[in-house]
Amino acid sequence: MKSSAKLVVRYVPDDNAGAAVKIFDDNDVQVAEAVFLPDRIDEAHILWMESTELLRSRVGKNEDPGVIRAAAMKLFALFRGEKVSFRSDSAASEERKPSGDFAPNPGKRIEIEVDGVVYERLPVKTRIITTADTDILPLIDEYVKPYVKQGDVVYVSEKALAITQGRVVDMGAVKPSALARFLGARVGNAYGTADFHGFGHGTALAMQLFIEEAGYLRVLLAAAISAVTRPFGIKGMFYRICGKRAKSIDCPMSFLVLEYAHSVKLAPNDPSGVARRIKRSIGCDAVILDANYRGAFSLGKSTRSISEPFIGKLFADNPAGQSDEMTPFVIVRKK
Repeated sequence: MKSSAKLVVRYVPDDNAGAAVKIFDDNDVQVAEAVFLPDRIDEAHILWMESTELLRSRVGKNEDPGVIRAAAMKLFALFRGEKVSFRSDSAASEERKPSGDFAPNPGKRIEIEVDGVVYERLPVKTRIITTADTDILPLIDEYVKPYVKQGDVVYVSEKALAITQGRVVDMGAVKPSALARFLGARVGNAYGTADFHGFGHGTALAMQLFIEEAGYLRVLLAAAISAVTRPFGIKGMFYRICGKRAKSIDCPMSFLVLEYAHSVKLAPNDPSGVARRIKRSIGCDAVILDANYRGAFSLGKSTRSISEPFIGKLFADNPAGQSDEMTPFVIVRKK
């Protein structure tokens, strides 16, 4: 991929099933490289996708070419295992104060009709949330509480909650097993095609943590049942048996936020308990939400009256920002 930042990203496989990802300037001079052995080939694929998406996104935002180049250098350094400082990296890291001005994320809309009722989905912009934020409640109090009204429901990104609980793991710390490699290679994510939306559990890295979360015996049982039922058109049994917590694992955690570009996210702890704490703090119900292009479901709720089918319809188009939109909270209001 070539961008107006005058950088070109190239994926270069080698004869031993490894690969290198490289960046060249407009004079075809190599300016960055990360080399991956066969047992870390998933990271090569992830870096390739992240670097091309980073260039596309930041050029689209008209960032200075020098800033874009510096960000790309940091991304490659992360994948080489180097320590990187993220201070004042880009506008995504700037301090954001709550404003009460709600705007839909690109390509999304505020209003949606569910079962004959119209709802507003109001995304709340925040600063970047880091592991230095050890509790979600102060963030809720700062960014959400000033703007909620009676009857509102607050939907909280499970990623934001997981970060505040320290449930983030560097990819380099994950050691995939043979079972993780076997199962990860069989997860369809359309990688390399126009239908690709994310790696999901289709990497050995993510599958290893998935197995550890669900348990080896449950995963083996789920894989066996899935193999039997899939030929009959019954899909999704693997995830139903393994459960929501395992399903919620993401790798990579983000394509565009450098702080988490080389990270894997685990499921948050006690999401229902956190949802109830949020309700006590701000006076309205809360849902810990996992949403992506395939759909949405809750990991925890402050009340059982909010059904899973309703949540699936309300967030079917995934209006919450999943990356550098920085909108981890969404206030939902009945019109």
